[in-house]
Amino acid sequence: MMKNIVGLPARGKDFFNCEELIRLVWDYLEQGNNILLAAPRRYGKTSLMYQLIDHPRNSWKPIHVDAESIREPVNFIIALLDALMADHDIRGFLNAKWEKSCKWLRGLVGDFELPAPWDVGLKIKLKEKIGPHWQEKAHDLLRLLQGYDKERLLIIIDELPVMLHLFQDNKITEAETKAFLYWFRKLRTDPKMGLTNVRFLVGGSIGIENYLSQLGAVDAVNDFQRLPLSELSPKAGTDFLKRPLKSRGLSLSNPTQRRVLELIGRPIPYFIQIFVSTLATEKAHGTKQMGPQSVERIYRTTLLGTQYKPYFQHYYDRLRYYSKLEEGSAKAILKALALVHPLPIPKSQLRTTYRKEMGESATDDGFNRLMADLVNDFYICQTEDGRAYIFDSKVLCDWWRRYYAF
Repeated sequence: MMKNIVGLPARGKDFFNCEELIRLVWDYLEQGNNILLAAPRRYGKTSLMYQLIDHPRNSWKPIHVDAESIREPVNFIIALLDALMADHDIRGFLNAKWEKSCKWLRGLVGDFELPAPWDVGLKIKLKEKIGPHWQEKAHDLLRLLQGYDKERLLIIIDELPVMLHLFQDNKITEAETKAFLYWFRKLRTDPKMGLTNVRFLVGGSIGIENYLSQLGAVDAVNDFQRLPLSELSPKAGTDFLKRPLKSRGLSLSNPTQRRVLELIGRPIPYFIQIFVSTLATEKAHGTKQMGPQSVERIYRTTLLGTQYKPYFQHYYDRLRYYSKLEEGSAKAILKALALVHPLPIPKSQLRTTYRKEMGESATDDGFNRLMADLVNDFYICQTEDGRAYIFDSKVLCDWWRRYYAF
């Protein structure tokens, strides 16, 4: 039975309905592509990554690096090495190679024998050894992977865009961030590096394009095959809803289930799971009959209530990753769209909103880039004719209208 997991990655039998996407990912990797998996938080991105880790295709070895708390380039190198050395076969292979070729590393190689994750003391020692010359030292350490031929390596890096913003928060200069990005690109693509047995899959819950455009480094990721992770199809959404309902012991009539999905809008698993959790809590508090009207009441008073606000707040807070002026413009545009939903707003009208917020800094290119960022970050989508925009998620729009549209 599928568990109703809210906020945690789904693994094993709790993983749902991404078999075709999983096959597509492996096919892209087999063809030699690196992959950028783009999805908002709670769309199932990390769950998909764990599915690749738990069930790798034959001849592939996945290695997972969580980049969400990394605040400088040298720490990324150490996190990557730590993840590689957690594997017994890779650890033995690299230790032998480093012992022979990396004179500057001698004295630490023996410490790397431990099978457990490196403790902070070892990481500090390694950081001191690598020092400010992290590009050359990392090349010395990682180029040796070209000789590892037991399996092909899939290095999975979660939340790369968040890591880049943490660089900025940590006062890492733009020059050093660009140096890191181009070093990372060289690691993936330079024939002299020789890592033909390694592919990278990176994930991001915020769009990376905006920040790279500000840096002037969009070409640093142009080797990635961009693969967005979208919501379920209507039929899959109906099938998905039945699973957490069963897990929670809830029996809803077909009309009531349809009303649940209508209230949610786009069938995004995370929002469906939150709603089911809300219904289960209401049942535990004594609500006996749950028909279309009662689930709508629960939706309005509880799911959109203050106690469930933390489940949505990230979507508002992450706008701080935009520049200050763009953050204000984005909030004004989202407010306007929330107030008229489900009606769209013409592009020309939203451009006027943008110009009012940006003042003399407003440009047509800046407006087009901001709208593309809001689309890439899954806040909004274009109408079929491309002339107007609408909020992408009904439940998120309802939440936005309640808290941030007045």
